[in-house]
Amino acid sequence: MPTHPEAGSSTAEVAVLLPAVALLLTVVAAAGMLGGEQVRIQQAASAAARELARGTDAGEAIATALRIGGTDLHVTLGSGAGYAKVFVASGVALPLLGEIRLTAEASARKETEP
Repeated sequence: MPTHPEAGSSTAEVAVLLPAVALLLTVVAAAGMLGGEQVRIQQAASAAARELARGTDAGEAIATALRIGGTDLHVTLGSGAGYAKVFVASGVALPLLGEIRLTAEASARKETEP
């Protein structure tokens, strides 16, 4: 019976590559989480800036940002040169990397009554 010197080599190759594939999948999932969170906090900042520009109370604008972006946001309001400005910060806990802070900023021109 002839022996094959390469018997089982594909199993060994898979065993060697499996940690790299797992790490790659973790990086892809983390990038997806970061992207989704960034979009969410940008939308929260934009909505709050629009609320402020319409003359809505600051408390209601912050409530709008928290409703859209989640209760774990840090919201800062500002204004200047006829614009309402909103700064939003949030943290995303990622496996192997820990927490990463994301920020978003939005501004909207204040409406003036004729």
